[in-house]
Amino acid sequence: MTRHVAADTRAVVPLRVLRAVAAVAQAGGVTPAALALHQSASSVTRAVQEAESLLGIRLFDRGARGMAATPAGEVLALRVARAMALLRAAAEGLRLRGAPASVMALPRLVGDTSLAALALRADHATEGAAADALGISQSALHQALRRLEHLAKLPLFERTRVGTRLNESGRWLLLHARRAVAEIRIGHEELARWRGLGGRRVSIGSLPMTGDVLVPRAAALAIGAESDISLTIKGGTYEALTEMLRAADIDFMVGPLRGAALAADFVEEVLFIDRFVAVVRAGHPLLARRRRPSLRQLATYPWVGPLPGTPAQRVFDHLFAQAGIPMPGVSMQAHSTAVVRSVLLSGDHVALVSPLQVRAEVAAGLLVHACGPLAGTERGIGITQRRDALASSACLAAMAALRQAAAEAIVMPIDK
Repeated sequence: MTRHVAADTRAVVPLRVLRAVAAVAQAGGVTPAALALHQSASSVTRAVQEAESLLGIRLFDRGARGMAATPAGEVLALRVARAMALLRAAAEGLRLRGAPASVMALPRLVGDTSLAALALRADHATEGAAADALGISQSALHQALRRLEHLAKLPLFERTRVGTRLNESGRWLLLHARRAVAEIRIGHEELARWRGLGGRRVSIGSLPMTGDVLVPRAAALAIGAESDISLTIKGGTYEALTEMLRAADIDFMVGPLRGAALAADFVEEVLFIDRFVAVVRAGHPLLARRRRPSLRQLATYPWVGPLPGTPAQRVFDHLFAQAGIPMPGVSMQAHSTAVVRSVLLSGDHVALVSPLQVRAEVAAGLLVHACGPLAGTERGIGITQRRDALASSACLAAMAALRQAAAEAIVMPIDK
């Protein structure tokens, strides 16, 4: 009887089996795949049959000239091949760090448990906690990590005063292992979709100015269009989110773009151009005048400033320098939109923000655009991905929803 993959699309096919699927798809037959994997032809044949049984779908068409991947097989083989390429890159990096040439066998020999043990050990303070999260004994987790170190040919952990943690080689391997596991997860999710099952997941990193209007609207659009998609939204600073992006903990991030300052391993897509506005509470003394206050008048009040080193701070500094106005007194620097709102509502502070960040408060009459949009404060808002990423169908749907939400944000009136 054929067994079907669970509806939550968890990867149930062992990595050793997936390697055989990818090798056969690339070689076009069992015999050359067996040679590449250093296995017998019969073991490769059994592995392919096991994969088809577990997934409940035919991955190959058999013929006199060999085996050709079906469209479903191509989808899975592509993701597994990308995962193997990441593990090879990890092995090459370990070799540069002093491992012998035999480390290059790691992609061919490493197992699921060892990769999962590495990721969970990095996320937990102790082996015991990591073992509980993985659902195995501490002894089994310890053995899995030792097997991984044996394949890596280098120590992956170091002892510190507060316990054991990954060393530089361990962090290098972890980065690539997490990306490899993400590729395999996507492969399973795409096959589940192929079979009419749900469970496609997207994890989006949201910078503060996109978390109030743009990302929530895009999430609603994406889920409304494709009900099998499950979204996770993670907030944080740019630095925190880029680390998540590199480790495949998020699929892409949304927010202000870096342009020329962008790291080489990322690519950006502009959704729209944003311009800052100066915002104050309703009833602020500056609003008693008939005309909107000038920037010089605004500068006489205390400000909530952006965090140091951010593009927003550079815009803030440039705005006053270009106008030839002394910098205003900044009594607080804040990253959180909620904190900025709270301070504005409780006193006479001024803040330079995106109109999207305060749209609800402006619509409710709680906050007012004192002036703006301000010339010279333009910045791109958009999507940032890893340069080497191959977006899943779920990610493509989420990004299409973001483009639609961005178009709506541009045409909706936001000035008050």
